[in-house]
Amino acid sequence: MRHIFVVLLLTASTALGQSVTFTGAAIQDGEISVSLDDCAKKIPVTWTKTGTLLCGDLTLFLTKGSCSAEDPGASGNKVLKTIKQSDSITTEAIELQMSVVLAEGGLTCAAQTANVVYKLCASTKVQTISTGLCPDKPSSVGKPDVNFILDPIAPEAPPAPAVTGLDSALSVSVAPTSDTTRLKVEVVEMTQGDDGGVATPGEVVRSKEQVTPNNVFRMDGLENGKTYGVRAIAFDKAGNQGKASELATGAPIASNGFFDEYVDAGGQETGGCGAGGGGLAVGAAMAALGFWLTSRRKQS
Repeated sequence: MRHIFVVLLLTASTALGQSVTFTGAAIQDGEISVSLDDCAKKIPVTWTKTGTLLCGDLTLFLTKGSCSAEDPGASGNKVLKTIKQSDSITTEAIELQMSVVLAEGGLTCAAQTANVVYKLCASTKVQTISTGLCPDKPSSVGKPDVNFILDPIAPEAPPAPAVTGLDSALSVSVAPTSDTTRLKVEVVEMTQGDDGGVATPGEVVRSKEQVTPNNVFRMDGLENGKTYGVRAIAFDKAGNQGKASELATGAPIASNGFFDEYVDAGGQETGGCGAGGGGLAVGAAMAALGFWLTSRRKQS
């Protein structure tokens, strides 16, 4: 009797362990999001099975309905893989392609103007532990919950960035919108209009991308005293690119050290007892020192 109990316990443990895990670089927070541009792109996902299939085959599929659907191959669903009970394979890479899934329901990528969401599912009939019997309907055994999403909507343009002049650089701060996951800042030449008219943006001279919430950019390699245009562009999780922000302007500002301030104020470049240069020069130099120290404190 004890041996029978052990066999039943082992069988129950195996049945309880039936599960499929989905992994892949494209899965972020339980979602795989694609833009219209990537609607036909093949997205690799790896499935890994644990436990033994005791009551039937395992089906991997995409659906807008339930992962416990009686017929994974029903109209509108897309069967990705069927693993037979007799198969020894436990892990494999599959590909998700939004355009193919949409076609199963008679839809096209170009016609979509709102988010389309499918569930990535794994289902099989799971043996009932208490009775050892196989049920009539399959159960969902996939984890974690993964949604495959077509996102055709670009994020809103961020407001014009705040620009601060630095030495040969600009500090640019951007306030991203709620659906932004990545920001790009562009620094552009400003082209003067005819007869001194309004300047317009020209060639991009610096560009940098950062992942939010890191929304402060340092744009280096710029010319001091020259006015540049600065704009920000937002991207969402699916990779959709929004419109550029309104243009802000800013100019890098040279940050002289104390010695430069000292010389500019009349201080001597040579030391020694004879280099005093008179009371006025010394006074101006000391004033420069005070101004420089004050400015450094403010910067720090």
